[in-house]
Amino acid sequence: MSLKSLTYFFLTCFCFCLLVNQQAFAQRTRKSRAQLENEKKRNLEKIAETKKALESARAKKEITVGNIKAIKEQISSQEEQIGLMEQDMELIDVEMQDIIGAKENLENKLLQLQQEYAAMLYSASKYSGKLNKLSFLFSSSSFNELLMRYKYLQQYTENRKAQVVQMNKVAALLRERQTNLEGKRTAKNRLISAKVVETKNLEQLKTKQTEMVGELSKKETDLRKEIEATKRSVTKLDNLIANVVAREIAKKNKERERKQDTDAKLAKTNPTRKKNKPILDLDAEETTLGRSFGASRARLPWPVQRGFISDRFGVKEHPVLHGVLINNNGIDIQTPSNATVRSVYDGVVKDITEIPGLGKVVAVQHGDYFTVYANLNQVFASVGQKISAKETIGTAGISGGATEINFQIWHNTERLNPEKWLVPR
Repeated sequence: MSLKSLTYFFLTCFCFCLLVNQQAFAQRTRKSRAQLENEKKRNLEKIAETKKALESARAKKEITVGNIKAIKEQISSQEEQIGLMEQDMELIDVEMQDIIGAKENLENKLLQLQQEYAAMLYSASKYSGKLNKLSFLFSSSSFNELLMRYKYLQQYTENRKAQVVQMNKVAALLRERQTNLEGKRTAKNRLISAKVVETKNLEQLKTKQTEMVGELSKKETDLRKEIEATKRSVTKLDNLIANVVAREIAKKNKERERKQDTDAKLAKTNPTRKKNKPILDLDAEETTLGRSFGASRARLPWPVQRGFISDRFGVKEHPVLHGVLINNNGIDIQTPSNATVRSVYDGVVKDITEIPGLGKVVAVQHGDYFTVYANLNQVFASVGQKISAKETIGTAGISGGATEINFQIWHNTERLNPEKWLVPR
């Protein structure tokens, strides 16, 4: 292999290694960085929604359970934001260490290139003092030797040029790393300042929450009455959904029995005819729809375009009364006034009713799954109507002094946590 080929080979390998290291560094941090930034963005949107809800309540100059739930959610989001900031600073530290390591490698490589170039120049200066290029060429003993010497000089010159180009590239990468490092240090300082502000905001929110809870605690008698009324409403809703499911099961059972009777009569009149297998409770279309819905975990759209979860699934302590447990078979979502409520999936409206304390309620069937939309102010759908995902079915009503809906998901008679089914916000 010639000197020129060797030079280009090693320089190409060096550039390739630099590029691979640079891309590996970017890919190692980009995924976690992108994920972190996405979480921060979603959390800031949630904080903005809770702020709007609290500002609306402040304008009305009233303290309600809905307000307490909103400020509790804002505190949770604020704590999450501070946690994300701490993760961000830890990630910046890792990125800075990687940049410093890459910078040191580049500095060593640049020093090596400079030393090699200096040695090359020194060698060339010693050579030029004894013999110039023309003398070197014409002192050849043959024409072939002259050609060989000419090619050597040409390769030598190109090698020096390539060495200079390579040193410039490494120096440029070094400057880029230095700029990145300074940018990360600036970003970290900004995060430290922002964390101080957010921590102060968090303390103010907690103080405000304590004041609001203290004020509302004075109405303990009214709150306990409200809790008992809510329990009665929830029981009615549970019975309603259970009846809807039972009604659909009974309907399918009758259809199956009718089919079996028909098959039995046919078997008597035509003994050679094979008996059909018992059909499923759901027809083919409903079975497909149920399977499709079941595969949509964490991908369902929200039943409202804007809003935040103000009360989560399951049993938890009352936001005001200590020692009092409350249960939610779904999730409560606070949303702007007069917000439209939409179906989260294709389905059929199976029941529309009104329950005191829970407003208008719509139950939609999706195969062997059911979604329930409670505390609606208006309903635009009708029983038996086929609806599509994101199709409007009504508007949100008022609950606990806030615009809020209750959203539930059932699999036959089993209650599911809707938060795990909705696309993350």
